[in-house]
Order: sequence, then structure tokens, then C-alpha cells
Amino acid sequence: MNTLSHLNWLAVIVCTIVYFALGALWFSPVLFVKAWMDGHGITMPTDEETRAKMRKEMPKYMSVTFSVCLIAVIALACLISVTHTDNWMMGAKLGIIAAYFGATTIGLSHMHTKKSFKTFSIDAGYHAVGLIITGIILSIWH
Repeated sequence: MNTLSHLNWLAVIVCTIVYFALGALWFSPVLFVKAWMDGHGITMPTDEETRAKMRKEMPKYMSVTFSVCLIAVIALACLISVTHTDNWMMGAKLGIIAAYFGATTIGLSHMHTKKSFKTFSIDAGYHAVGLIITGIILSIWH
């Protein structure tokens, strides 16, 4: 059985958009952008030349982020497919399992770069919430 051919690709695309949009909210002034920037030592540029360069690079960063969200959603969709998950609770649990694996790698990177637990929580939290939501949607959308 080819797992990829059995995926609900509309659900995968919708979940990717939801995951990506969550990031836009998560890393916005509404939620965590200030704490995230502080935690990573990022400052907003004050000169127009640096801002223009930043705006020019933004589409590349957004397309890479969207692509990574798509890969994560496909992986979770495959896991949900092979486990025959069809209820929201099990979908949430599989999202938590996927988030755990992602959080461990983020945690290792943050440990070696001496980032704070707060910064780790913001970074890993985004993926945890995104994967849990994705797991729920994928498990109930046949």
C-alpha cells in the first residue's frame, strides 16, 4: 500500500495553511514576537537600508517555512493514515507525539546555543500547538 496516495491532500493543504497561519499569529505582536526576538538576540533594524533588505528576504523565509510546515503535515498525515486514526483525541495524541520529537531536537539546539527555557518554550510551543491542531483536523477529516 502506498501511504502517500491514500492521503487526503485537501486536508493536508488546509492543515499546512492552518499551521503556517498559526506561526504568523504566534510570532506576531499579539503573542510572542517581543519575547522571541529578545530570546534570540534579534533587534528590529532602525535604518531603512536594513529594513529594505529584510523585506526583500521575507518571501524566501516564508516559502521555506511553508515548505517545512507542509513536510511536517505530510509526515503526521502518514502516521495518522497507517494507524487508522479516525477520532480527534487520538489525532491530538499523535500530534503530541510528533511535537515531542520536534521539541527534543529544538531543545538540543537551544541547549548548545545557550537559549533560555522561555525561548525554547516559544519555539517548541508553536510546533506543539500546530501539530496537535493538525493531528485533530487530519484525524476527523476523511
